[in-house]
Amino acid sequence: MASNVVYAEKVQAEVDMTETNDIEIEEALGQIKNNDASLATCCFNNVQMDAETVDSITSAMVRNTSVTKLEMCNCGVTDSAIEGFITLLQSNTTLQSLSLETNKIAGKFLVKLVQSLDTNETLKELRIANQYYSTGVGDEMAIAKALEKNTSLCKFSLNWKNGGSRNTADRFIMRNNDIARKKRQGLA
Repeated sequence: MASNVVYAEKVQAEVDMTETNDIEIEEALGQIKNNDASLATCCFNNVQMDAETVDSITSAMVRNTSVTKLEMCNCGVTDSAIEGFITLLQSNTTLQSLSLETNKIAGKFLVKLVQSLDTNETLKELRIANQYYSTGVGDEMAIAKALEKNTSLCKFSLNWKNGGSRNTADRFIMRNNDIARKKRQGLA
């Protein structure tokens, strides 16, 4: 006879949200510049950087062929660094995931960033939510429209305020997931 008893799981220890990232920026930057094959994921999260350091990272990533995931959440990335990320997304053919959440990037620069994906065929995930500056309805509409041209992005995060733009973007992301599924199954 089956029992209808539900057992609780063991409570996990609390995560320390004040923990800092102990990455050595210069060492990681050297690995990126030297195209170190052992460096597939580069996580700079919660490390405050000046514009020069961000530019050095994006410039090195343009020619890198080993890093597939770049995380720069809460690093103080500002509008001035977006051109470097645009060049990176237009040139790099191995990066599959880019996280720029919790930075200080204005809506019009987020639009430019997403528009740069029209020729990118390798990026599968872009996270740009929780920016210091909120996006306007016009910016959100432009971002959703820019997503139409990209067929590789399968995960996208942004704090949407406009439901229509969010629905449009969701439709394009679902289309991309269908394309990826068909490729995996050998149907495309």
